[in-house]
Order: sequence, then structure tokens, then C-alpha cells
Amino acid sequence: MTGGAVRLLVVDDEEQILELLDLTLAIHGYEVCTASSGPRALELLAHEAIDVIVMDVLMAPWDGFETVRRMAAQHGPALPPVVFLSGLARPAVMPELGPDVVQEYLVKPFRPSQLVERIEEARRRRPSS
Repeated sequence: MTGGAVRLLVVDDEEQILELLDLTLAIHGYEVCTASSGPRALELLAHEAIDVIVMDVLMAPWDGFETVRRMAAQHGPALPPVVFLSGLARPAVMPELGPDVVQEYLVKPFRPSQLVERIEEARRRRPSS
């Protein structure tokens, strides 16, 4: 990690939520890139240096889990940690996303401080390169 701001890729197919997350996380000092779909997120991840991914679960055309599976297939151990956001309770068994995927899960609604805590926890859990 360099001394610069932590870069987040925030993915949600609801524009209002995406804007709210962008603003909230920027206020907390993060540099935020946004994507409104899995395919767009995959494209951004290929061209941007990202430290943590904040991923909505319920999206189209790919849900958040499928998007992360595709990211993991392309980036392997280099995939940044992922914080999943969902209006649904955490599944009893999380989908297999790849052996190197560091993930956190946060149920909506949540307080901004809870999201920041999950982002920082995901960063701590990521193995050093």
C-alpha cells in the first residue's frame, strides 16, 4: 500500500444507492470509483488500481457473487478484498468464490461507520503481498 488514499470500487445497480455510497465513502477519506453493473465493474478492475471492492449482492445481469467469481477468475490472488452489501441476511453457506477471495458481508440498512469497519477489516484480513 502506498501512502495515498485507499481506492474503492463500489458496485450497485441502483443509481441512488451508488451515489449515496460514493458520497459517504468520500467523506470518510476514500477515493471511490463506481460501477452500476458487474460487467462494468470487471472492466474498471482491469484498468484501475483498487484496494477494496464494495459489491451489492442483488444486481443484474450478474449478481454480486457471479461478478466476484468472474473477477477472481481473471485476477486470482491479486483480487482486492470484497465487502458484500445485501438487503438479505448473510447466507448460512457463502458461495464458493475462489480460494483467495477475502470477503466481508454487511446487511442493509447499515450505518456508515459499520461499512467503514468492514472495509478496514477486509483490508486487515488480506495477506501481504
